[in-house]
Amino acid sequence: MLGKKRLVRSLQTTNLDIARAARWGVVKDLKAEVTAAGRPKGDQGDPVIQEALEWREHITRADDEDEREVLLDRIVERAEAIDMAIRRPSLHDHDDEAPADKAQAFLDLATGKATPLDAFLDRWLNATTYNDKTKQEARQTLQQFADWCSENRRRMFLETVDDRVAADFRDEALVNRSMPWKTANKKLSLLRQYWKWLGNNRGIKGNPWLGKSLPKLKRNRIDPDGPLGPERAFTDEEMSTLLRGDPDLDLADVMKIAALSGMRIDEIGRLRVKDCRNDCFSVWKGKTDAAVRKVPIHSALRKIVARRTKGRSDDGYIFPDFPEGLDGNRTMAVSKRFYTYRRGLGVDDHRPGARRSKVNFHSFRRWFATKAEASGQPPNVIFKVMGWDEKGAAQMLRTYSDAELVDLKRKCVEAVRLPRG
Repeated sequence: MLGKKRLVRSLQTTNLDIARAARWGVVKDLKAEVTAAGRPKGDQGDPVIQEALEWREHITRADDEDEREVLLDRIVERAEAIDMAIRRPSLHDHDDEAPADKAQAFLDLATGKATPLDAFLDRWLNATTYNDKTKQEARQTLQQFADWCSENRRRMFLETVDDRVAADFRDEALVNRSMPWKTANKKLSLLRQYWKWLGNNRGIKGNPWLGKSLPKLKRNRIDPDGPLGPERAFTDEEMSTLLRGDPDLDLADVMKIAALSGMRIDEIGRLRVKDCRNDCFSVWKGKTDAAVRKVPIHSALRKIVARRTKGRSDDGYIFPDFPEGLDGNRTMAVSKRFYTYRRGLGVDDHRPGARRSKVNFHSFRRWFATKAEASGQPPNVIFKVMGWDEKGAAQMLRTYSDAELVDLKRKCVEAVRLPRG
């Protein structure tokens, strides 16, 4: 800790021009000392990269060409010093990066010739309409790419990612690790969109992720019971097992709401007291425009809703104990609890070679859709209750008035019954 200590450094010159340029280096050293004092151990980052970015900022803020020239000279001197320091055996024994590479990386970063992969990530995500989950997936995907670059000694700068690097990452990090087609293509799409934004807004030339998507597997070539086959709804027997178990109250309520509304788990986690009025659940945010909807509250859920809304403010969550993650997701913890609960009861369907089980919390939503369809409900009404974006359904729904549609949706919800166990 620095406490109230005064940090003083001499510029060691009487030349005003040199002093003006040198002050940035001194400020840099002081800032680094303050930052290091307040930074927890194990979170130091790469000091060379951080120093380069700070020099880059100083050049950007330079008042005139003379100051800029002095700064560039100092940057070159620092690059040479870094090169010499790393070449010392005592410092280089455990360094995986060659001295020339590290010194050149410092020089490129400091002078603006190279840009860190995540330099504009936050700005891009703020400009998108992605939901919190997709934004978190974008961050994880870019971090995965950065980790792969580090492991394979590829330079981790926006300007150095070319078609070959993108193709190698796809083949080595996604295809060779048997990542599901849909997951791999979503990651590649997020990277492609980031680079598209960089091209439109930051002058990064070319998009190395164009044409890198994996071809979609034809359905007639996929064994539905194999590892690449679709996930499925719970069977009635599995539903009975889950409902007869001994879950905690939050888990018991969220399972029943999912089973009798067809709502997604994140939609349930975002429900507030004011979203449960007029005998309907109001969903205000979703993956598509169609996901914003009203879902009639099943008669078997009314006691649960009454208990969870009684005496609470309109803005209070009906599941107040769900912890909120860094990305705003309120259901990650309950998803993990359900996974443990489900596996403990033996409700699982993990095929050899598959990355995950064919049943999960989303299987409640699939079960609801299956039961609604089996009871003879109109498909277009089921689409509306589920929040599915279907062009044909939208066209058919125009034939109903609002009152008729609400009634049809209520009949659809009430047609689903929990299995008797």
